[in-house]
This record gives sequence, structure tokens and C-alpha cells, in this order.
Amino acid sequence: MATLADIAREAGVSKATVSLALNGKPGVAPETRRRVLEIAKRLNYQPNAFAKGLALQRTQTIGVIVPDISSPFYAELVRGVEEAASAHGYYLILCTTTGKPSREKMYFRLLGEQRVDGVIVLTPRGDEEPIRQIQAEGFPLVVVDRDIQVTDDVVEVVVDNFHGALAAVQHLIGLGYRRIAFINGIPELQASQDRRRGYQVALQENGIDLRPEWVVEGEFTDAGGYRAMKRLLATDPPPEAVFAASDAMALGAIRAIREQGLRVPQDVAIVGFDDVPLAAQVDPPLTTVRQPIGEMGRTACRLLVQLIQGEPVLQRKVVLHTQLVVRQSCGGGDVEGRNRR
Repeated sequence: MATLADIAREAGVSKATVSLALNGKPGVAPETRRRVLEIAKRLNYQPNAFAKGLALQRTQTIGVIVPDISSPFYAELVRGVEEAASAHGYYLILCTTTGKPSREKMYFRLLGEQRVDGVIVLTPRGDEEPIRQIQAEGFPLVVVDRDIQVTDDVVEVVVDNFHGALAAVQHLIGLGYRRIAFINGIPELQASQDRRRGYQVALQENGIDLRPEWVVEGEFTDAGGYRAMKRLLATDPPPEAVFAASDAMALGAIRAIREQGLRVPQDVAIVGFDDVPLAAQVDPPLTTVRQPIGEMGRTACRLLVQLIQGEPVLQRKVVLHTQLVVRQSCGGGDVEGRNRR
């Protein structure tokens, strides 16, 4: 689908001139207007609702597209966005895709019709074409925790997943564990790939062989972590420690371990990733990699407000750091003295 940028490139004018010509605004020479309209017709240009809203009065609203508001991770993320939005005088319109990428495209259209001033995308996957189109139209957009391939211009806020995972597995190795399994999330996501890479590099740097049967997937859910841990416990020998790529999966894994009559950390050590509020409250408290979840949301919103107000955003990709939070789910001391299975 053609964009303002496509028309501007062919007409040899700026996107602003194209917008003025298409909307019948003054300040465009008749010959230029005629040329722009002809090119738009030939390219079958269809202005989307976001582009139309650019010339209208601001609504002081921000659209937020999120996959699952019931998830502790996304609840904390949205809370961070809301805090920053409120501080800047904006209100949120929240759209939940329930994990269905097809719903994301629908919400882009609906938010455009509502004439929001900008959009924050929290979904980790989906069709990138609407994002490319909106970016090409110059509409304010920020993406969180998602690696966009179709364009380099999208403003992104991500965390350093690789070094977070590396620190988690190195911690287990430092405690003496050698049989270390990995419960990954959704393999095609960049965050999952970076966390798996951190796991692999930690093993390689310490001369530990990677066993394929000890790398399983848990879909970033409690139920997925439970099923994944069941599979790991059925291997021979089973792992003595597990790095789960999310706290939700780690909690599901703990449930599976206890159903087998085993103990955490005496029989199986667990490390998670996220540091959701529940991580510090479970028994035993979960060692995990803390993502600055709230700060991710606040940073995304501050960057979006800059875009809305026409201020330059010099850093298009903001990478936030993680922190290993050591609690009681890994144990410590002499691993050789633990129960062996």
C-alpha cells in the first residue's frame, strides 16, 4: 500500500507538501497539487485514519495495544505507561489483543478513528506492515519489547535480555550446578532468542555441554512452565537446576517439582526472569532477573510525548539494563551435598 513517503518521493516534494495537497490545504502550487493527486490516484493511495488525524486537534489520548492485561508483566508495564501519561496530561485507551496478532491490525484502525495522539505497542509479535505504514505517515509511535524488522525508524524500548540470561546461568554455575536446563518462552520472539543465547554462552564459557533434551518451551505462561518442567523431570538424568525465561514459567515449574514430591531448592534450583511482584512472595522467594518493567513503560511514554510534541528523538532504540536479584530458590553452599536423584 502506497504511503505519503512514496508519493513525495515520486513527486519530488516533501511529505508535508503531499499532505497539504491531498487535504486541499493552501500553500501548494496548482501544478504541484495536480501532480501529487495524479500520483496518489495512480498508486492507489488510501489515507489511513492516523494520517487524517494528523491535521486535527489533539485529543490528549494515547492508544496502548497490549496482548494480555491479566499478565503481571504487562499489568506492570501498562502501569508505567499510565504514570508517565498522567504526568504529561494524557489519558490512555487500552486495547487487548488476547495474544491474537490479527486483532492488532484491527486496533490500529480503531485507534486511528478515535484520533489518538500517538500509539504505544506492547505486543511482542504481529503483522509489521501496519507499523511500517503508520511510521511512514509520520504518526507518533513507540514499540516496546519487540524487534521491528521492516524499518529502522521506529522508536523502540527494549531490555538487555542476553546479559540478563547470561548472569542468571552464571549464578547457577557459580553455586556449583552443572546439569542446568532452560525453559524458553516463544522461540520466534527476539527476547526468547536473546535469553536462549545467554544460556548457551554461559554453558560454553564454563565448559558445560548443551543437552538438547534440557531445552524446552513454556510459552511464557504458568501452565506452559508446568508442562515444560514435567518433561524435564522425565529425562534421565533430570536437571538439578533450571533457568526459566519468565517468572510465570518459573512458578509453573515449581508447582510441577512439588507435585513430584521434590523440593526447591534442595532437589531442583530455579531462576526466573522479570521480577514480577509475586516473585518475592512465593515460597521460597524466587531468584530472578529483574527487568525494569515499570521504567520500560514510563520511558516509552516519555518518548511518545516527545514525538507528539514534535521534539527530536535522537536515540531510536533505547536499551535498558537488567539486574540479578538473588533470593532463596537457588540455595547455595555445597551442591555436592544435595540430594541426588
